[in-house]
Amino acid sequence: MAQTFFPITPQEFTVDQAGSWRDVDVSSVVPSGATGVIIHTVNKHASNDWDMGLRKNGSTDDRHTTLYDSRHWWGMIGVDANRVFEAYVGSTTDIDIYVVGYTKSGVTFKTNADDKSLGTTGSWQDIDCSTEAPSAIGLIFEIYASYIREFGFRKNGSSDDRHVDNSGRCCFGAIIGCDASQVCEGYIEATLVDFFLVGYVTDGCTFNTNASDVSLGGTGAWTDLSALPAGANMGFVEVVSGGAYLYGLRKNGSSEDIYFEVYKHLWGIVECDASQVIEGKISDTVVDFFVVGYSEEVTLVEKSSSDTGSGSEVSSPIATLSKADSGSGIEALLSRVLGVAEAGSGAEVCTLLATLVATGEAGAGVEFASKAFSSTDSGSGIESLVTRLLATSETGTGTENLLSRLLRHTDSGLGADAGLTLVATLARAETGSGLDALIGLMTALATSDTGLGADELLDRSISLFDTGSGLDAAILCKAFLSTDSGVGLEALADLLALIITTETGSALEQLRAKIMTSAGADDMKLPTKMGKAEIPSKGVNL
Repeated sequence: MAQTFFPITPQEFTVDQAGSWRDVDVSSVVPSGATGVIIHTVNKHASNDWDMGLRKNGSTDDRHTTLYDSRHWWGMIGVDANRVFEAYVGSTTDIDIYVVGYTKSGVTFKTNADDKSLGTTGSWQDIDCSTEAPSAIGLIFEIYASYIREFGFRKNGSSDDRHVDNSGRCCFGAIIGCDASQVCEGYIEATLVDFFLVGYVTDGCTFNTNASDVSLGGTGAWTDLSALPAGANMGFVEVVSGGAYLYGLRKNGSSEDIYFEVYKHLWGIVECDASQVIEGKISDTVVDFFVVGYSEEVTLVEKSSSDTGSGSEVSSPIATLSKADSGSGIEALLSRVLGVAEAGSGAEVCTLLATLVATGEAGAGVEFASKAFSSTDSGSGIESLVTRLLATSETGTGTENLLSRLLRHTDSGLGADAGLTLVATLARAETGSGLDALIGLMTALATSDTGLGADELLDRSISLFDTGSGLDAAILCKAFLSTDSGVGLEALADLLALIITTETGSALEQLRAKIMTSAGADDMKLPTKMGKAEIPSKGVNL
């Protein structure tokens, strides 16, 4: 549910000229995006009656009629994009207009109101507004009459039966609930009473089927009405009386003291306090108050979480996602999408990421891909995500960068040869201890050069151990390999780049350079041209 009614501290606005429709700019107190304003109007003169009217800016409606002396009522009307509405007053000094709130998306106002007048008198009749107010849960009417006669509204299906004279000859802001088909019920004593749909509500409010009676039992003092339901911020209070008696409604705790007549039927749209209480005051107990509905406040809490190692965070509609952890500092939003719990050990959780890369380093604990932008490891510092996706932790060396390891090879005095296409995917770090990461497509290969001699090739279908004796295995395509005396190593054909051998005391050598080495330095030569190889004049020693 979105909030649609927003009360403000009442602000008075003066119409600059009497006797014509005049713009009233309320942009100083109403924010951009507002759809309408909630108005409390008072004719404070003790004996003079004055015309009064409201319409949305740009409307061609022209309804203004008597607001009797010493009367007051609430109303609602739409504003344009510049937060301007139009008012008609018979006196700029006797009629006071207070803006007490505004509406936003979820409350829609018509530029020109829809005529929803009834043709049947003396009974409750359905008013179907499904065409004019799609998806509405509440309807806002202006009542206009050429003479004082009874009228009433109730939600369709209600058993309420209140119909009394209109207050003066007009009433703005009668608000009532409707059913799921946008039908409410209306009552008129005579057809000279007309109903105009000026707006409707689709969100942010609750409307009672039968109104709650919150009438007071005492007179002459501001008294708390029964509290509205939890979450309410404004009450829609139907006021009825048996005559011209004084009444007032205000926010609980307010010092406002607007206390004039009701004669005899109107609605108050009144702010409540944090305990959902409105105050009322009456001069006679024949004045009754009925809550037909209320608007609700939606609180958006800006959440800033300061942790001291516990990592406990509470979700809220708006979260700053700032975090202070002892020993880790502030973590970036992307690394904390689903929350981070730390206790000074560097353990982080990110359940959203299915592919986690873990590196174990002395004193730092376990780190995951969720630490893309914040990693504090003892002995290594902050490492970026890119360089840590395939990071290797080796005693005394730290992490090696992917690009710098693609073609890395160490030879002990025999020279280094670059691997061909597939060889470029292998990386190896020889520091006397290390853990070698498998790169790219060849993730099944691992070698450790610490004298332990563990080699793995896929399912270990090819394995070679050399102990310095010169034992060579040549399983695949051995006819293509040869070593020239004193010239160095010849490149292995592409397929043989998959084979690795470990030698004690001589570092790692690619088998492609050693498969066929003759002690006499007299070997079969690779053909220098495509075609048939020459047959040697002597045997080849294997």
